[in-house]
Amino acid sequence: MVRNGVVALQTLPDASASYPLVAFLKAAGIPWVVEGAGGQLHDALVATDALVATDAGVTTGAPQVSPAVVIYGSVLHAASADLMLGTFTSGMLAAAGCTPEFMGPAEPLQEPWDPAVLTARLRENMPWGIELVSGHGFAGAVTAYRTEAGVVEAFDVLISAPDVDALPDPAALEAAAVGANAQEIGLELHFGASGLSVPAGREALKVPQLLILGPSLHRSIPETLIMQPEGMAAEVLGQAPFQHLAIRYPAVSAWDGGIARDTQQRILNAVQGQ
Repeated sequence: MVRNGVVALQTLPDASASYPLVAFLKAAGIPWVVEGAGGQLHDALVATDALVATDAGVTTGAPQVSPAVVIYGSVLHAASADLMLGTFTSGMLAAAGCTPEFMGPAEPLQEPWDPAVLTARLRENMPWGIELVSGHGFAGAVTAYRTEAGVVEAFDVLISAPDVDALPDPAALEAAAVGANAQEIGLELHFGASGLSVPAGREALKVPQLLILGPSLHRSIPETLIMQPEGMAAEVLGQAPFQHLAIRYPAVSAWDGGIARDTQQRILNAVQGQ
């Protein structure tokens, strides 16, 4: 759909999109809209209050724990001719127990994962490049974009697991984030996901479990902010000047009706306002 010069994806209200497509739409800034009963177009990536109240268990009790989890992150590379993109992403995914297998500009993904090929393709699309990536039990997107400070490599993937015990180990992610000097790493439960797809209107049904902020991002966050909700904890990791702040949310945040998500958004707003 193209309206007033703006490209958007329009689907039926009950449509589902695979997570690589959702990640691509977010990275590219392309809206995903659905048509409501009155003909108005609504943002499919934002859940309504009514949907959250019904599906997130606010009014009906705790939901069943979802085995789907979102991991996202970014790192700043120095811009150079020998820069290899994709190694940060594959390293963080390895810490989550995932191995990139396929990549490509569009689904279905059939090309073998190859950082050298990925780098060449992302360079062709600079200052902003996007590539989809998948492997056993996960799918998402890798992006790279040019800034005054260098080149940012970022990823956003959805992981499906047979049960909660098979979800990624937060401690392993923390160690990998510090080792890679990541700008940001996030781990969130996703109650709106089904397999590796996200139904329209449920992208916002995510509950943060872990947020890691790099040295340049966490210095101005008020301490009082990271102590809510009750049970939240924060720890400085690594050695100066490459210290990271790990913000850990309590397991109970999965049933808090959005408090953890709102708290995380305030933290991110404070970071962005630095």
